[in-house]
Amino acid sequence: MMFVLNPDSLLLGVVQIVEVILNGMVLMCIVASYFVLAGFSASFASGGGFGNNYYSPFEGTELEQVRQLDQQYTVLRAPLIYGGVAVSLGLGVLTMGVLLQGAKSLAKLPRKWLVLEAAFSLLAAVGYCTGIGVFLHVALRINATDTCKRRERLYARKGLTWMNCQLAGTDGAAATFACLLVIMYGVSVVLALRSYREQKLYRDSREQHRNYSEGPEYLWSGTL
Repeated sequence: MMFVLNPDSLLLGVVQIVEVILNGMVLMCIVASYFVLAGFSASFASGGGFGNNYYSPFEGTELEQVRQLDQQYTVLRAPLIYGGVAVSLGLGVLTMGVLLQGAKSLAKLPRKWLVLEAAFSLLAAVGYCTGIGVFLHVALRINATDTCKRRERLYARKGLTWMNCQLAGTDGAAATFACLLVIMYGVSVVLALRSYREQKLYRDSREQHRNYSEGPEYLWSGTL
């Protein structure tokens, strides 16, 4: 009895590849947020940019205030950066591992593995869904602090209105990709469970076929 390749298992692999890519996109958006929102202090800390005699709109006391406010704002956002990087990188690596481990014929996969895949995808979907809410809530609270408001006014004096206390585009992009991941992981749960059911039907059918094949041998042995 030949086993027909289950299309659900193929689709599951494709969905998991998309999940790995989306995790990478979330990671890039979070890292980009750090450099975009760090302000001029990022250049000062690296010893380049404005700190290397390039044009700077700030001088004297204002320059020192910008440095302090940028550093304070970066410290406030540090949990978002480290937490976001840890979650996106960790789930991306785990999803890649699940993808590679599951890249086998459905007949050769342990039944428990498909249940484990479904459980992992469910936890990842719930985790990202919770993470989106926490990330946006904390980001908006940070933007409502006095540190952010003072920083916004200081930059606005020099016409740099893009450094404001509204939700950054990179934060919005990270949340959007995370929402897509919630959908993809939800699809993975359904596909893993369907593959589990297909594998169970296949093994039950193979067992019945084996019993049917052994039956005639027992009947003929009694007549000889």
